[in-house]
Order: sequence, then C-alpha cells, then structure tokens
Amino acid sequence: MKPSVFNLLRLEFTHFEVERNREFSAGKAEESFPQIDFEFNNVNFEFGAQLLYPDNELDDPRHFTVAASFAVRQSMQDDVVLPYSVTLQGSAFLYFKGEHTGIERFRAVRATAYMMLYGAFREQVANFTSRSSHGLWFLPAPTFNEKADLDAAEDVRKWELALESFKIEKIKPSKKPATKRAKKIVTEG
Repeated sequence: MKPSVFNLLRLEFTHFEVERNREFSAGKAEESFPQIDFEFNNVNFEFGAQLLYPDNELDDPRHFTVAASFAVRQSMQDDVVLPYSVTLQGSAFLYFKGEHTGIERFRAVRATAYMMLYGAFREQVANFTSRSSHGLWFLPAPTFNEKADLDAAEDVRKWELALESFKIEKIKPSKKPATKRAKKIVTEG
C-alpha cells in the first residue's frame, strides 16, 4: 500500500436532511429486521461539486476545498418510491503533497474528495436511518472516476486561463515614467 498524497485537514457537513417517505411500504422481511433491501434501479440522483484553492497558490495549488452536494429525493423520481428523501452538503479540505501536476493533480483531488465526501454522506444516512421507522438504508456505492475526469478537464481549463491572466497582469507596463537608466537600457538594447 502506498502512502496517500493527501492530508485530509477537515471534513464537515453544511446541510443534512433526511425525511421519511410515508408512501413507502417495506416488505414482510424488512418488518422483522429493519434493514431495507432496496434496488436503486431507475433512481435519479444529483451530485455536484465545486473545487477551490487559494489565489496565492495559483502557480502550484496545494490546498483544496471541495464542496459537494448530494440529493436523492422523492420529488426527483418518476416511477420509484423511495423510503427516504435525502439532501446533503459538505466540504472536504485537503492538502496535496504529491508530485502530480495539471490534469492529473486536479483529477486526483476530485476523485479523492468525491470518495471521501460521498462515503461520509453514505455513513451518516445509514446511521440516521438505522434509527428511523423504515429502518437502515444503505445508499449505493458508485464510482466517481468518470465525473472526476470530466470535472478535472474543466478545472485545468479554468486554471490555465487564470494563470495566463495572472501572467498578463504581471507583465503589464508600469504607468510610472521610466528612469534615465531604464531608458538607456531600452534604447541600447
């Protein structure tokens, strides 16, 4: 096992909402042992995330905040009756200590944060619903690789634009008049 290229500095929930659906009916097997055997076929989910890093680390971002939101609500479904409606939001604060650059770094940050945040969301929903009237509900365990790839490509595009903008600002000529020495160097060069 390789050591992680990340330090998780903090993981926090900013919104946690679980609501029992009164229209859901558990089968007989679940009545005696309250753990829901639920198939997630045709269930609509929402998962979104935003990645941030400090402006002063623009050339080599190391500190990242990934804010994510997750929802699976009855109002989002067509023909599926959910036992619970869930809306969660949270943030992971990560320090990247690896060597990856560019898209590989952003992909690693996204994929790691998505797994950490969703895992924490999943754990809290299981914990909360285990003490609810319908019983324990485990959310599925998806893979976020494709989402991390797509989001990282957009992160790199924005990062490169920000870098280019930063370089242009640094190169802009000063509005102060040139000194005699600077004028001499420019005219001789």
